Amino acid sequence: MNIDAVIMQIRMGSTFLALDANGERCVAGAAELAQIVDKAWLKRPAAYVIPMDDAPEENISLNGLDQNVTETIGIVVDLPNRADQRGQFASSLVDIARSDLFRCILNWRPDWANSSQGFNYAGGHLVHMDRERLHWQFDFSLKILITDEDGWQPPSDPIIGIEATLTDPESGETTPIGFTLGSPGGTT
Repeated sequence: MNIDAVIMQIRMGSTFLALDANGERCVAGAAELAQIVDKAWLKRPAAYVIPMDDAPEENISLNGLDQNVTETIGIVVDLPNRADQRGQFASSLVDIARSDLFRCILNWRPDWANSSQGFNYAGGHLVHMDRERLHWQFDFSLKILITDEDGWQPPSDPIIGIEATLTDPESGETTPIGFTLGSPGGTT
């Protein structure tokens, strides 16, 4: 999963997240959830994109590789909770954040993904809440197809020519033909 591309997609489409000193939306990547909960470093409201699961299906090809993989990312929003220590204000911001992320991510099919459909919503849940902040995680999935081109390719000799014999069905006469790459005229 290309987390940088997801971050850029959110930055370009969001209208809810705070702006940083450079005028960009507050979105960053994180290696793990604990990093966000312990050290959220962006101005709120902010979003942090984390890689989640890869769920492969069985290979559907008998003589090659055609395998669907569902890749999931988590987007954890860091919302202010000071206005209401019960969390009621921040929980209303969850709905606004979800609508904003839906506009940014849902049905987006990245150029780098071998996918027939775009991202779909895979769920959400509370991660952390205290008197200052609320963290809510939204999960989005993308089903990609991996094929022979994505895997190891066996070494092979290049085709440099083709030789064959044509047989006339009526007379039984045979004519040898051939083609060699790089030869003048191309045929022999």
